[in-house]
Amino acid sequence: MHIKIEKPLIESILSNVQGFTEKKDNTQITSHILINADDKLTIKATDKEIGIKITTDCEIIKKGKITINAKKFNDIIKALKNKEIEIYSQNNKIVIKQDTSIYQLISFDPNQFPEFPDTNDLEEINVNIEEFQDAIKKIYPVIDNNNPKYELNGALFDLKEKSNFVSTDTRRLAIYYSNAKAKENKIIVPKRSLAEIKRIIRDDMKIFYDDVYLILENDSTFFFTKLINGKFPAYEKIIPQQLKYELEIDKNEFLSHLKQISIISNEVKISIKNNLIEFESISEESMQAKTSFEINSDIEQFTFAVNSKYIIDFLAVIDTDTFTLGINEPNIPFVLKSENFLTIVMPLNI
Repeated sequence: MHIKIEKPLIESILSNVQGFTEKKDNTQITSHILINADDKLTIKATDKEIGIKITTDCEIIKKGKITINAKKFNDIIKALKNKEIEIYSQNNKIVIKQDTSIYQLISFDPNQFPEFPDTNDLEEINVNIEEFQDAIKKIYPVIDNNNPKYELNGALFDLKEKSNFVSTDTRRLAIYYSNAKAKENKIIVPKRSLAEIKRIIRDDMKIFYDDVYLILENDSTFFFTKLINGKFPAYEKIIPQQLKYELEIDKNEFLSHLKQISIISNEVKISIKNNLIEFESISEESMQAKTSFEINSDIEQFTFAVNSKYIIDFLAVIDTDTFTLGINEPNIPFVLKSENFLTIVMPLNI
């Protein structure tokens, strides 16, 4: 294999594939990327759980394929000047050359590089990519981390005629009601994979799935992730069927007052009294904080407590100027809603 490629192009590709490689064990072929020079140049990276392939044009002098350690290769490219770089195989080594700078790295057998899945026999999710991005952005903060129930470390794609995107960390539940259409199925996508999707997704991508993989692709990028094998909680049962009170509240006003209290304590007591909403810190220490603002309400008295982070996360991702607060009783879950997105939150005991 022998190619010439401009530094900005290869550097950009490497920045996109670094997160997909094995980091801890350099003896594994998954710590390498696969470079394949054919009619076009393709670069693959995978740790066998997720993977990416990027296709681009460059000057291909001799066709062939190699593997090269992703981290070392990236470090070398960053150190070189901002102009053309020559890469070729020679005597079972990979040579990286620019002017008087020459590096030699080892290569594994490229035929041993893990195979990627393809979209044959997979179902397609028909969704507007902008809406898909919006769904991921809004449910992402509610996905749990390192939960022993592994299925909670991902988001549920409840696929059907009008699909729902769902996440939970057991203290709150986020649901995005979308127009995405797909063959009925329930798949769980790992949080790490969703983080990569947020980074690499483009407007012209198509999305495919089966019981094992989720795949996104366009002409230049192919992404896959293995799905989590598990049963997501029956989230529909948690959604309140009716609400005793629903209040339309200014987002920025509420957020400003909530953040003021969060300086002292994340645990906040919220009281609604006629046309006033009051915030008060809950803390065993000597510090205390209080604030309030006026709202339109006919509630005589209602008090509940919450971890302020749960509301702040919700308010940070919505696009509307107001949101709906839906409440029933102080000790049962309440609802935060903006358009087609809602979060159900478990209150604190006070």
